[in-house]
Amino acid sequence: MLGGGSNTLFSDDGFDGIVIRDCCNEIVVKGNRISVHGGAWLDDVVETALANSLTGIEFAAGIPGNVGGAIYGNAGAFGSNISEILENAIIYAPGDGVRIVKADYFDFKYRHSKLKEQFELILSASFKLSSGKSGDIADKIKEYREIRRRKHPDYSQDGCAGSVFKNIKEPELIPAGKLLEESGVRGMKVGGAEVYPKHCNIIVNSDKATAANVIELSSIMRQKVIDKFNIELEYEMLIIDP
Repeated sequence: MLGGGSNTLFSDDGFDGIVIRDCCNEIVVKGNRISVHGGAWLDDVVETALANSLTGIEFAAGIPGNVGGAIYGNAGAFGSNISEILENAIIYAPGDGVRIVKADYFDFKYRHSKLKEQFELILSASFKLSSGKSGDIADKIKEYREIRRRKHPDYSQDGCAGSVFKNIKEPELIPAGKLLEESGVRGMKVGGAEVYPKHCNIIVNSDKATAANVIELSSIMRQKVIDKFNIELEYEMLIIDP
């Protein structure tokens, strides 16, 4: 199952199976709750919240992915995560069928959920938000999108899988991009894969890059941080082998 494709890299040898993308995208608002299909685009949920003066999901503005993928990877930005607003979800598991689970079922951690360890599908989810002033909500969404526009590639145009590595969370927050930048990876290239000039934790396809190019470049980046800081960065990008 594939969400929006963020943080996902398929092998050059392809994939020996069927890839299914969830395109069910209905969004329903009732009070301060938004219920959505797993295939709904996060940005559409953000816009729906704004239209109903609901606050709490502004951080997801501009994240290139859908609801199912966001829950799978506990997506987040600007100090907030999807786990903080998720109330419950309807899931499907082979053998167990369809059932409703609460947010704590997913054992959320930083960029992690139980779904990374066992095969279950997000059919729909319910987010609990709060009432707010539409002007304040719109301003925050605009601010977050502008930050992304300045620092991130245009995901609709540039070949890119999003952040390559997770940030360091303990004992204090250290952005992986900062460690990579200070390790001198800016401007590095392998084949058509290139470290994005505005954000050192992103690799873009600048000229017919292969998956092997991306993997080799990311390995070099990771080693640079080890050599400089003796810190091993953990991959956020998921590499799918045949």
